[in-house]
Amino acid sequence: MIFKPIVMKTLSNLRILSFMGFFISFSLNSFSQALPQNEMRAHYVNVGQANATLLEFSCGAILIDAGAEGPVTVKELNRYLERFFNRRTDLNKTLNLVVVTHAHADHNKALKDILTNYTVLNYIDNGLRYGSGRTNQKWAQDKRQDFGYQYASYSFDQAAAVAGRKGITNVTIDPVNCNGTDPKISILSGRFEALPQGWTKALSDGNGNLHSLVIKIEFGKSSFLFTGDLELEAMHQVVQLYQGTNMLDTDVWEVSHHGSYNGITSEWLKAVTPKYAIIPCGKWDTGINTPPGTMNTYNFGHPRTVTLDTLSQFIPDNRPALDSIEAFYGVRNKHRKYKVTKNIYSNAWDGTIVMKAFSDGRYVMVTP
Repeated sequence: MIFKPIVMKTLSNLRILSFMGFFISFSLNSFSQALPQNEMRAHYVNVGQANATLLEFSCGAILIDAGAEGPVTVKELNRYLERFFNRRTDLNKTLNLVVVTHAHADHNKALKDILTNYTVLNYIDNGLRYGSGRTNQKWAQDKRQDFGYQYASYSFDQAAAVAGRKGITNVTIDPVNCNGTDPKISILSGRFEALPQGWTKALSDGNGNLHSLVIKIEFGKSSFLFTGDLELEAMHQVVQLYQGTNMLDTDVWEVSHHGSYNGITSEWLKAVTPKYAIIPCGKWDTGINTPPGTMNTYNFGHPRTVTLDTLSQFIPDNRPALDSIEAFYGVRNKHRKYKVTKNIYSNAWDGTIVMKAFSDGRYVMVTP
C-alpha cells in the first residue's frame, strides 16, 4: 500500500508528459504553416539591382537566382530566407533546387551563402565560367561533391533537340514532388553552343546575358516564366524555337534584364501573353551619389519607360494605380514621373513582392 501513491503519481506524470509531447508536436506542425496542396507562392525578394526569387510549394522550395546588389542586400536575402525557414520548419532548411540563370554577380552574389547555409539538393546553371559572377559560378560547379548536391548545366541546343519542342525536364530540373498539385518545372533555353545565324563569335562571347537560362513553372492552370537577363537576339531565337507551341505562353513573367530596353520585344510578348509582369530592380535613386559604372539602379537606368509602355500595350488587366513612380529614358539623371495602371509590379516601387498562385489559375498579391 505504501507504494500506491507513488505509482499513481508516476502514472499521472506520464500522462502529463504525453499530453505535453502531443501539444509541442501540434504546435510545431501548426507553426510550420505549410501551404495547402492547391497553392504555391512566388517571393520576388527585394535585393536591389539584382534577382532572387523564392518559389514555395506545399512540399518544398526552389530559388531562381541568388543575386544581390551588394553586401547589404546579401544580408537581406539571407534574413529573408532565415525568416522563411523559421515559418516553414517542415522543410528543414532545404532547397530542392537552386538555379542561377547566368554568371553575372547581380544573379549569384549570394550563391556561396546559400549553398553553405542551407541544404541544397540540386544546383543548375548555364555551364559557363566567365562573366562578372564567374568566381561564384566556378566555385559552385567545383564544390558539388563537397556539398553533395547534384549539378547540371543546359543549353539552347539541348532544348532544341527535344522531340516535340516541350523543353527539358528531369529529376534534377524538377525535384519537387508534391501531393495534390505537383509543379512541373522545365528549362526552355540556356547557353548557345552553336552560333545562330547572324551572330558573330564576338557577340556570343561578349554578352553573357544572351546565354541566360529560361525556366518555366506550371502549377495546375497557373504558370511562371523566368528569363534572367535574356536580350533581343536570344529572345528571337527562343520564340522561333517554340513557334506553333504554347511553351512560352505564361501568366506571370519576370521581365528580362531588370526592365531594360533590350529585354523586351513585341514578338516576345505575343508569344508569352503575360497577365502580370514583375520587374526585379532597385529603387530609382539607389546609387545616386556613386560614380558612373557602379552597379546600381541609378547608373543602369532601370526600368525604362519604353519597356513599361510596351508592357502596358500587352497586359490586359489593371492593378491599383501608381500615379508617380520614377522610370528612366536613359541612365542617371534621365528619368521622369510615370503612371502605372496595368499589372506591372517591381521591387523598385513595391519592395518585396509575394504572389499566391492557385491550381485553378487564380493569383493574389499578399503582404510579405
